[in-house]
Amino acid sequence: MGDGKWRNGHVPFAICLLPFAMLFASCVPVDQLPPGLVPMAPNAANAATVFPDLDPGNLSITSMHFTIKGYSQTDVDALKQAAEDLYNKIGNDTGLYTFLASGNYTLVEYKDQDEYLRKTHQPLWSHAVTAGKAIYFYPDPNLIPELAHQMVHLIFESYLGDKAAANKWLEEGLAMNEELSKMTESDRTTYVSSKTTQLRQNHMPFSQMTFFVTSTEEKRRTDAWYQQVESVVTYLLSQGSALGFAQFLSELKSGADTDRALSDSYPAKFRSLNELESAWKYTI
Repeated sequence: MGDGKWRNGHVPFAICLLPFAMLFASCVPVDQLPPGLVPMAPNAANAATVFPDLDPGNLSITSMHFTIKGYSQTDVDALKQAAEDLYNKIGNDTGLYTFLASGNYTLVEYKDQDEYLRKTHQPLWSHAVTAGKAIYFYPDPNLIPELAHQMVHLIFESYLGDKAAANKWLEEGLAMNEELSKMTESDRTTYVSSKTTQLRQNHMPFSQMTFFVTSTEEKRRTDAWYQQVESVVTYLLSQGSALGFAQFLSELKSGADTDRALSDSYPAKFRSLNELESAWKYTI
C-alpha cells in the first residue's frame, strides 16, 4: 500500500532524508518521490580520471588556464578564446577570483560524435563530459552552452573537493545558470517558458530538492528538478554580491552546514534554507 499505513507489523519502506549537511530530518515514502530522482551520490561520470586521447595527427595549444587538444588549428584557436571567456565569466559570477587564477585544466575535442562515443562510452544523447580535470566533447552547434555547463562541474568539484557530492543541487543549479546564459535566444525563451509553467504547478520542497538529484542530464532543459535548482541558484546570485556567493561556497567547503553558510554570507537576507525557500517562492 502506498498510503503510509503499517503492513504486517512493519514500518512501510521509505527513504530517510538524512542530510549531508544537517539541514533537515524527515522521511519521504518512495511512491511520493518525483519520478527520476535518486539520492545524491558522487558523479559517476567523474569516476574516470581520464578518457582516451585523440588519434595521431592531433595538435595542442595552451592558454592561461587550459590545454586545448583537437585536430583543427582553427577550432582550437576558437576554443582558446571561448574557454577563457567562459572561465572568466564564471569567476565574475561566483567571486572565486583567487581560486580560479591558478586553475589549469584540459579540453579535448574529438573529431566527431563517433570518436567521442567510442572513447568515452557516454550515452548517445551526450555531447560533453567532465572527468578528472578535463572536459571531453565533439564539435556541435550547441557546444558553448555545453562547455559552460561542464566548466562549472570542473570548477565546482575542484573547489569544493569532497564537499561537492553533498551539494549537487547547488552545482547543477549553477551549471544550468551558466548554460542558460549562453543559449540562443530561441532556446532560452523555450526553456524559461517551460520552467515558469512547471515551477508554478509543481515545485518541490527544498528538503527534497537538496537531497535528491535527477538520475540523468539527458533532459535537463525540461526536467523539473534541473529547472528548480537553476531558478533557486539564479535567485541566490541576485541577492548579494559575487563575493557573498564566494563566501557561501567557502563556508560549505570548510564544512559549515547550509543554514550557517547562508546566514553568514547573506546576513540581511536569510538565516536558513527554510527562509531562502520562503523568499524564493514569491519569485515563481
